[in-house]
Amino acid sequence: MIDCLYLVGRGVPFDVAFSLGEAERLAFVVACGELDGLEFDWKTMLWGTP
Repeated sequence: MIDCLYLVGRGVPFDVAFSLGEAERLAFVVACGELDGLEFDWKTMLWGTP
């Protein structure tokens, strides 16, 4: 649920954020995080520092 709320806070419509499957939601969260200047390590599935 926190992922969905994060996406809504980044401008994704509520109904879209809550209708995404797990893989799509992760992709959206990573894309939004990277646009915010964060770096995601896909091997460890952890956020790093840019």
